[in-house]
Amino acid sequence: MVDVEVRSRVTGTSDGLPPVLVRLAGESTTARELIRRAVEEQIRLTGADASRCRRALDRQFLSDDDLRAQAATGVIRMPSRPPSPPDAGAEVARAHRAFSRGTFVMFHGGRQVAELDEEITVRLGEPVVFLRLVALVGG
Repeated sequence: MVDVEVRSRVTGTSDGLPPVLVRLAGESTTARELIRRAVEEQIRLTGADASRCRRALDRQFLSDDDLRAQAATGVIRMPSRPPSPPDAGAEVARAHRAFSRGTFVMFHGGRQVAELDEEITVRLGEPVVFLRLVALVGG
């Protein structure tokens, strides 16, 4: 068994998903599996406060299409859904889509992980970082 810390970051804010420890059966896994397990653990940790959990998940995985549509109205806001507990399967699928579209990137061992099915070898004390990319003003 190997534990790996997964940190989720969104530039410009400190209010996001908490770092989580993901337990793996061995040292090797795929980006897809690591994302699944991290999202499930993030939901488990923040699920008691459904509203906070929903805001954090939306901030991390809101798609570029959603952002463009909102930007056209002159303001970008997090969705105003009623605070119901997130569905882990739906959130994992959304996170996989976000990764595939480049909405967020994953770094491990000093390099960017490029594909969902890319194999990752985790090492003790070496965290994985999910970094939400945010477009700069004017570009």
